[in-house]
Amino acid sequence: MDAAALDIVLRAAATRIEAMTPGARMQQSALRTAVQLSVWDHHGVYNDAAVGPDIITALAAADDVPLAGTRREYAVRLRAALTARRVAALH
Repeated sequence: MDAAALDIVLRAAATRIEAMTPGARMQQSALRTAVQLSVWDHHGVYNDAAVGPDIITALAAADDVPLAGTRREYAVRLRAALTARRVAALH
């Protein structure tokens, strides 16, 4: 998964996380679900050979964003981290 696709998938995951019970405490299971659904949407199929590795890549890329707080707060932090990575890649 290239950087642009990863950014698209993780931003979609942030939107999903924020939409599903935004005031609930953020948990690893919510992140995994949102990432899996976002990768499936990105590929358009569920059984593509790249889906599994792309899910693993996306989860690893989100590892540095703390799960603390609510789902809404996490989504904001994830988007901020993605923006920071995009800016850093330009320099």
